[in-house]
Amino acid sequence: MKKLFLILFVITSLSLNAQYVTNHAKNINSKETDGYYYHLPRNIIRIDFEVEKEQSFKGKYSSFAKEMLNTDNYIKENSTSFRIKSVNVNLLTEADPDYVFFISAADEKTRENLNIGIELTAEGIIQSFGYRNNITQSNDESFSYKKELDYNERQCDYNYISIREDDMEDDEVDENEAASSKMTEKEIASSIIEEIKNVRIAYFDLISGYQEVNYGNTINIMLDELKKLENEYLNMFLGTTSSRTFTKTFYVIPEEGKNSLVLSKFSDLEGFNNKVGDNIKIVFTDSSIGPNVNKLSNDDIENSTHTNKLFYRNPANVTMQVIFGENKIFEERVLINQFGNVILVPINKMKLVFDTNTGQILSIIKE
Repeated sequence: MKKLFLILFVITSLSLNAQYVTNHAKNINSKETDGYYYHLPRNIIRIDFEVEKEQSFKGKYSSFAKEMLNTDNYIKENSTSFRIKSVNVNLLTEADPDYVFFISAADEKTRENLNIGIELTAEGIIQSFGYRNNITQSNDESFSYKKELDYNERQCDYNYISIREDDMEDDEVDENEAASSKMTEKEIASSIIEEIKNVRIAYFDLISGYQEVNYGNTINIMLDELKKLENEYLNMFLGTTSSRTFTKTFYVIPEEGKNSLVLSKFSDLEGFNNKVGDNIKIVFTDSSIGPNVNKLSNDDIENSTHTNKLFYRNPANVTMQVIFGENKIFEERVLINQFGNVILVPINKMKLVFDTNTGQILSIIKE
């Protein structure tokens, strides 16, 4: 019985007095296996622009619109324009490949009997230390912001990797009869005007009851078809306009020291491009952390060995803006991990829980 107590006392002493060492992963021998790697989290900003694209196509016989329809209200040139309907910003979290650390026992004697008790996410982001039970957390998107834009705000166009666009086809007119009769364009246009007149007469006859026939409920269908046919004829002179809405996305990885990043240029006529137009950029300002927290140097992080300590992150609140030319089209206060500080926390006889989205400590319990 005394021997059993002695064994338990020795094991407990080893655990209580265990020494841990933490190093940056790049300083670890590639054959080292007696320890655990863990990541700190970093943010990725996903910016989704909901864009409306409008295309106008002039009619085949637009040159006769003024003469035959007595109107200036027709499309004179093909054109394309864009406008932003909304900006949606999401902060995503992933393991930071630049902040990977290795924790192990300080000496060979304690390695065999040591149970560190560290819990990680599927990506390897640290969740807890010192616990023997699972401390589960979700690692979903941290924040989501959306801003609807007014028509008066600047128009914009964005692309991300690939945006599939359906081909637009002009209305086709069967001109077999025209070709066989050798009619000129003006003669064809005049014949279409006559068809418009005939359609309008038929429409008037239906609504006035001229034919004295009870069509019942089918009269509405007949009226709709006549109106549709009239519009098709008119579009040959006045032109057509179509629009569609699609989403274009950027992914941005914030970097310390880079407070402004140009995404690309934009022209209202050319859309998203790299040559002409105003700059579209993302800007970070007004960081709420820095001078009040002792920040580790890169040498302390990457080249030093730390005993009984773990690295964690203290994120920064920053103002994030999306700017097009001189116009601010989005602004929000957000937490960005990379603009914060990497700090050390003592772990001897400690139980720690970390926020897997920010790397911040959520709970500290001293045993």
